[in-house]
Amino acid sequence: MKKAILLSLFLLFVSSSYGQQKTWSLGECIETGIRNNLTLRNSRIDVQKKQTTLSLSRSYLLPKLEANFQAIDYLMKPANVTTGTLLGNDFPDDPTWQKIQSMQYGVTAGIQLSVPLYNQTLLAGIKVAETLRNLSSLSHEKAVEDLTMQIGNVYYLAQASLEQQRLLDENIQRMESLCEITKAMYKGGVVLEVDLSRVQINLKSLAAQRDQYATLYEQQLNLLRFLLDLPAEEPFAVVPMPADVHLKQTAGVDPSLPELRLLTTQQELIQKQIKSVRAGYIPSLSLGGQLGAVGYQEEPGHFFHTDNETHNWFGNSYLALSIHIPIFDGREKRLKVRQYNYDYQQAQTRFEQQRKQLDKEYDDTSLQLAHNLEVFRTQQDNYRQAEEVYQVTEEKYREGVASMTELLQDEMRLRNAQSACVQAHCQCNVAQLQLLKLSGNLKELTD
Repeated sequence: MKKAILLSLFLLFVSSSYGQQKTWSLGECIETGIRNNLTLRNSRIDVQKKQTTLSLSRSYLLPKLEANFQAIDYLMKPANVTTGTLLGNDFPDDPTWQKIQSMQYGVTAGIQLSVPLYNQTLLAGIKVAETLRNLSSLSHEKAVEDLTMQIGNVYYLAQASLEQQRLLDENIQRMESLCEITKAMYKGGVVLEVDLSRVQINLKSLAAQRDQYATLYEQQLNLLRFLLDLPAEEPFAVVPMPADVHLKQTAGVDPSLPELRLLTTQQELIQKQIKSVRAGYIPSLSLGGQLGAVGYQEEPGHFFHTDNETHNWFGNSYLALSIHIPIFDGREKRLKVRQYNYDYQQAQTRFEQQRKQLDKEYDDTSLQLAHNLEVFRTQQDNYRQAEEVYQVTEEKYREGVASMTELLQDEMRLRNAQSACVQAHCQCNVAQLQLLKLSGNLKELTD
């Protein structure tokens, strides 16, 4: 019997623990999102691809060693035709045409080596690949920043929805108490039935609003689970909204923002692409060689004989120094350089436009934050005053001095002040999040 009781208590404890929602801070959400988000996972793979491309470009500077083997069956024996004078002085002055016919079967085998000694095109290609790798890293950094902004915005909205639920729960509790008082007064003949109906209607309206915010809160939690790549059944909750706004210091637009560095790196990429094209004008030098042999036979089986009379193998080895000198390409390189120059001018314009746009956003967001903060302070005062007015009106209603209409109007003013205060608080958080992003201080959210 004791074992059964202990087992039941254990199962009850486990089930209650599983049902509890884990409260996640904003910093924990951001860290988990950066670690798990599927979009960032693809971005990291892209960085690895660009690193592999860079390694591939560098591999072109390494020596290349390859073996080759070729067996040939000349269906018609090849022949070379020459004059007798080329065969020696023993031929007459008016030589006849002489024909030299080769054997039908031939085999070539050997090992070839090639080494680029000087090639500016390959070196410029490596620098272009390095810049592309840096661009990919910056794109990943920008994706992390964008994800942080998404998580922060949704998190603050979820906090606001949760706070609205809490306030509505208080309002529902207050309205239920008022409903009980009104019922007692109605039974005593103090108030009319219409007053009781007004309270009941207001109570149902509050319950409907509460359900609406509860649904919105669950949707926001589902969006956070998606951004963090968490399973749908994962217990999840956000930290309740604090009572006051906590501001963080910012000092203007950070010149090292990922979007600015991306545009700067794009300009560097265009410059290196121009150098890569111009490197095509420079001669290249390479070293090559082969160690091999070539053999000819009348019959295929003779290749496997060791008899010297039929063993017709000849050396085929060489060492070569090659110089490639470009002379004329139909103005192809010149026109490519002209196109890249236009791209560079456009990249410069985009950088200047982006920098001015960020400065404008910072100024606008700073003004918006100051305005939201002023609205929040005002709504806080309105909230406290509306709560005091409601308490006074409620007391007068119990004493029969105030009417139900006055009481419900003061209750509506109280709810409006509560909702406006929560919205202003959320807007302050969102504006501050934007300022942290523009000033390059988003890492403070995870501290």
